[in-house]
Amino acid sequence: MAATEGQNTPTSVPASEMVNLTIDGKPTRVPKGTNVIEAARALGIDIPHYCYHPCLSVAGNCRMCQVRVKGMPKMEIGCNLQVREGMEVSTQHTSKEVADTQAAVLEFILINHPLDCTVCDQAGQCKLQDYHYQYNARPSRFLEEKEHKVKAQPLGPTVMLDGERCIMCTRCIRFCEEITKTRELGMLNRGDRSVIAVHPGKELNNPLSGTVADLCPVGALTHRPWRFNTRIWFTKQTDSICPGCSSGCNVRVAVRDGHVVQVKGRLNTAVNQEWLCDEGRYGFERFLAQSRLTAPSIAGKSVTLQEALTGANRLGGEGTVIFVAPDLLIEEYALLKNLIERSWRGARVALAYRERSLTEVEKILISPDYAANFRGAEFSGMVEGDLAASYQAALADLKAGKFSKVLLVGDRSLVADEIDEAVLAALRGASLSVAIVSDAGSKLAAACSVLLPGRSILEKSGLLINRKRRLQYADRVLDAPQGTEPEWRLLNRLAEACGGRLTGALADRELTLAYLAGEPRLAGHTMAEIKAGGIDLTATAAGGAR
Repeated sequence: MAATEGQNTPTSVPASEMVNLTIDGKPTRVPKGTNVIEAARALGIDIPHYCYHPCLSVAGNCRMCQVRVKGMPKMEIGCNLQVREGMEVSTQHTSKEVADTQAAVLEFILINHPLDCTVCDQAGQCKLQDYHYQYNARPSRFLEEKEHKVKAQPLGPTVMLDGERCIMCTRCIRFCEEITKTRELGMLNRGDRSVIAVHPGKELNNPLSGTVADLCPVGALTHRPWRFNTRIWFTKQTDSICPGCSSGCNVRVAVRDGHVVQVKGRLNTAVNQEWLCDEGRYGFERFLAQSRLTAPSIAGKSVTLQEALTGANRLGGEGTVIFVAPDLLIEEYALLKNLIERSWRGARVALAYRERSLTEVEKILISPDYAANFRGAEFSGMVEGDLAASYQAALADLKAGKFSKVLLVGDRSLVADEIDEAVLAALRGASLSVAIVSDAGSKLAAACSVLLPGRSILEKSGLLINRKRRLQYADRVLDAPQGTEPEWRLLNRLAEACGGRLTGALADRELTLAYLAGEPRLAGHTMAEIKAGGIDLTATAAGGAR
């Protein structure tokens, strides 16, 4: 298969495994087994399609991807046609016959499709709309009564079906059969009475169920939690990384008026294909506190930042423990490690890491942790070994009163359901307890003596390493409230209070560029390369830095 968005182009395919062909008169060279859609994509030529998806089996039922191949008696569908040596392909861009055929197919698909774009949630991001304007764009000639089907039918807790909009691409069915293997969906009836339905006695309720709405190329399947919440053109969309666990799924996040209103999986075949779990998709709001800490405080009283930094200046040395959230940026872990080595020698560090059991379907995509960047903490050299055991040991020692000074870096620096009264009593009883957090209403904020206003992972940009050691870039999706600071900047200010700053960077991007320039293991890699799909650090380690 030729490289698609989010994939890395093969670098060492033997010449004997490559095929030469031309598409619209342009020569190209792709690996054997590549279909015509992907071969054309490699040339920047888009062949319209509905039922085809690079990570699912070929169904070949929408017929939109037809092309003309020289020497073949009739047109062929590009999704099911593999390249051959010397093949000459014409698409809709150079063949009127192909363009007319695609327009006819689209007209056929639209015969029973309701003209309800004005109220459809998919409007503005619908392939049926896009292709109509590109390849058809003419008034309907259909005079008969349209076939009416089910409307607003829940398939499960996360997905709603509008049967009239469905074009029977079967992507949703194939996903549940081939990926989750839960097989909740099927097709009933024939011809224009065909409809997608849930098997008797079942509901669409697997851990990845919301993915079928992403896969739907029209507005037939929609996300129940987000129905009618906004028009997509009123949102700001950002390509980023899901911080829910260490799988590092690629996502596109839509934000309106400071709220996350939609999250979709983004294609990266090296990480999550184009899938996304429901826990991650519908759970972005859990990273945003209801009550934000926007000013430093000491013993519950608002103070200036300098006063708070002065109050925290006694950290370090024996009797100090630093609990670190597992969803900080690599750059922040590196700065914290530097600060400990410079000024806080003897301090004990623990990363809040704990694993959980997963079902077979969850294992397809979900990691057994809520630690988005624990690999980044390891990469920086701040922690090593059995992270869960070292965290539990540090937590036990905290409860036993073995630490007189405590620093908490991040809202998830302690696992939420382990913050019991013994932990809170230990924080209150310490001679100095400092927390860099964003949630003013959290138990940790109430128990610590010095508070510094941090930011959510959704309000910062920087580097993450997923569980399989792929370096990726998480872009900021939300603007942070005034008065807050990213953790790296607060750590830098703490270092200045101790006699020397850690970085001269003023913004997230500057910090990332400085980190890449100063990290020998990442020599030669650029931010653009990392954003384009990530870097496999296992391959980099095996082959040496480029």
